[in-house]
Amino acid sequence: MKSDDDKQESFATASSTKLERWALIAEIAGGIAIVLSVVYLALQISDNNRLLRSQAHYNALSLGQRPFEMILENEYLSKVIISCNSDPVSVDPANWERCSMYYFMQFNSWEYFYYQYADGSIPPQLWRGADAYFKQEVLTNSGFARFWSEGQIAFDEPFRSYVMAEFAALK
Repeated sequence: MKSDDDKQESFATASSTKLERWALIAEIAGGIAIVLSVVYLALQISDNNRLLRSQAHYNALSLGQRPFEMILENEYLSKVIISCNSDPVSVDPANWERCSMYYFMQFNSWEYFYYQYADGSIPPQLWRGADAYFKQEVLTNSGFARFWSEGQIAFDEPFRSYVMAEFAALK
């Protein structure tokens, strides 16, 4: 027959084994909880990135469309811009100032597209379409060229060199 000491030792060993099992189960559960938390955070980050790209896309479209909206809303401005596009040297100073501000807005949007594309914040298709439009303006719009010769100082590298290369390709 077992003595009281043996019974206590046997009970202590059984209790210790049970406790070790529960500790192991708790460790496994804790590890699973950590993995699930990391997966959840990864999904949240992915959703936030998608939302930020969507916002950058919207911002690019809004900025790019604003000069066109101005022309649609104001017939006088539309006529001034048409005269600046075709013969920027002949327009009076006040109208050239209007055109300069208009072109400045356009170059700002080109620059925004440029940097957002470089950051991967807008879809490549949006960049290619916008860039093609602005390159066409460089080729066909003498007001664009005059503005750039006077206003390029407002833009920094590497965008300035990118646009300079487009104008240099014309020569």
